[in-house]
Amino acid sequence: MLEGWVKNGDIRIHYIDNTGPSIEPPLVIIPGLTETGEEYEDILRALAPRRALVITMRGRGRSDAPEMGYTLEDHVTDIESVINHIHIENFVLFGFHRGVVYALGFAMENLSRLKGLIIGDYPAVETDLPEGWANLLVQKTGRTALTHMTLDTLKAIEHDSHEHPFWKELANVNCPVLILRGNQEGIGLTEEGAMEYLRSVPGARVKTISDDSSGIFNLESQELLDALKQFFEEAKNCRN
Repeated sequence: MLEGWVKNGDIRIHYIDNTGPSIEPPLVIIPGLTETGEEYEDILRALAPRRALVITMRGRGRSDAPEMGYTLEDHVTDIESVINHIHIENFVLFGFHRGVVYALGFAMENLSRLKGLIIGDYPAVETDLPEGWANLLVQKTGRTALTHMTLDTLKAIEHDSHEHPFWKELANVNCPVLILRGNQEGIGLTEEGAMEYLRSVPGARVKTISDDSSGIFNLESQELLDALKQFFEEAKNCRN
């Protein structure tokens, strides 16, 4: 397992790479809102020998946390900086929760580089977060939202957020698409949200992953790993 940092302007972005061989299309993971690459190490190990890496977005974990600069576009440049630095092409991109919108922002500008796109339990919309959202999130999570980032960073994300739906842009995707969602309604991607993806990308496929004991999408399940491996076989045949 290799870890490294890439400079995006003056900001260092942290990534973890299982350094598997590049025979098959690699997997690039964009974590959820408050997550870091370390939380995906088990997935990276389980997918070996396929190469897989995870990028920790700015303001989280061991990536630098600037005082400002947390727009969708800023996050997209974090992804670009790592992928361009390690020189990979023809890869599968997997965004999880709010990481979906960062992944989609990158994908729409780099469609020719994708062998597959995986949507992890989140609609194709960056939302304009209301004033006070950061404080409310901390209260709701019992401060666990601050495990890997500061309240100031959350407030900066709130300030820089803006409404950006990707539904129409998804029609341009020309690689296999997998939509993953949990099985508990009201949490994560709803059934209607999954259907909206299918309307936008008719060739996409939806897979429901059982939630864990706390009712949250289970990132550690064999069910998820099996779904990823099956999708890799579909993506391998993409002529993108």
